[in-house]
Amino acid sequence: MELEQLKAAWAQQAQRIDQLEVVALQAWRAPRQRDIRHRLRWFSGQQMAWLLVWIVITVMAAGFWIEHRHMPQLLLTGLAFHVYGIAAIWVSITRALLATRVDAADAPLLRQMTRLAQLRRFTAITELALGLPWFCLWLLAAQWFSVHWLGVDLYAMAPRWFLGTLGFGVVAMTGSVVFARWVMKRLPETHGWQRLLDSLSGRSLARAQQQLRELQQGSA
Repeated sequence: MELEQLKAAWAQQAQRIDQLEVVALQAWRAPRQRDIRHRLRWFSGQQMAWLLVWIVITVMAAGFWIEHRHMPQLLLTGLAFHVYGIAAIWVSITRALLATRVDAADAPLLRQMTRLAQLRRFTAITELALGLPWFCLWLLAAQWFSVHWLGVDLYAMAPRWFLGTLGFGVVAMTGSVVFARWVMKRLPETHGWQRLLDSLSGRSLARAQQQLRELQQGSA
């Protein structure tokens, strides 16, 4: 009887230890899960803010090129920002939707990690796609501003300078793409890709991915 009682006591003790481990694991995971959710919702909120900004810019660009459709240089300026604005709107919506999929409460941890990796890749690629055109768009933005607020057409004032500067922007944009590909090929694949993701997708998503890895390791 004493042996049976001792076995029962050991079993109860083991059960209590298991319960304490479960409680401790939940207490360790809860703040990390909240932080991940906060980062993802903050990221989604930023995308919604940019969505509103680009909706306004796109509507203004449409009004600009419609008003100046009889002048080719101003028509192209307005159309360029109209098309760019539509692309930026699509990017903002897609990023927010991808972040919402990661934030799904019922999604398994491994699926969350996969979706977050997809979101980071998409964010990095679209940051490049939206950023590189500004080698040329800054000049078109100056043209738009000067015409709308000052009544001055930069192209009409100095067409050679305008076209030369625009051409230089195209060359610089192309050169940046070629240089980036050249650098990436010579860096270790994991090192180069990770640095690109960290710089283009933002620290918030990088931190969320790190915390998901910690949760996976803690659950293993």
